[in-house]
Amino acid sequence: KLAMGMLQPNEGQILIDGKRPGPETKAITAYLPDANYLFKWMRVDQQIKYYEDFFADFNRSKAEAMLTRLGIGMKQKIKTLSKGNQEKLRLLLTMARDAKLYILDEPIAGADPAAREFILDTIMMNKPKDSTIFLCTHLIADIEPILTHAIFLRNGQIALNAPVQAVKEQEGKSLDELFREVFKW
Repeated sequence: KLAMGMLQPNEGQILIDGKRPGPETKAITAYLPDANYLFKWMRVDQQIKYYEDFFADFNRSKAEAMLTRLGIGMKQKIKTLSKGNQEKLRLLLTMARDAKLYILDEPIAGADPAAREFILDTIMMNKPKDSTIFLCTHLIADIEPILTHAIFLRNGQIALNAPVQAVKEQEGKSLDELFREVFKW
């Protein structure tokens, strides 16, 4: 929320491509919040058109290809989709943008193991080559195989900021094991 300019920091600053969050950074940032924001009264094709009108970097053909893979019809009402398919549709709409930065807030929370695999595959297969994905989650074991860098925040402070491979070599344990130690109650 801070990176999207929805909240203001109490101290410090956030820069995206060297700029503070604002209209210029929102144009290059695709954000997937953890809340469901879809217009349930719309059909899938209407939601796609909405995104296409709203985001200059929205790639309709990429969205349609992901829809086909998911098996969701363009004329389906969003309210008739299962919760899982609504989550996948939100991800699909976000990943259909050709953004420089993707901020994904808990994209696999509440998803069953098969859906988690689909979600992670969708993210990795549709990430533009020179973009960055900032994925926020507590489900480290599920995403560890795709991570290149990890940042742990504890009580508003950085507890870890390092390349994943370096953490594994230095600590001699998986990122998930280290996460469980750092955040042990």
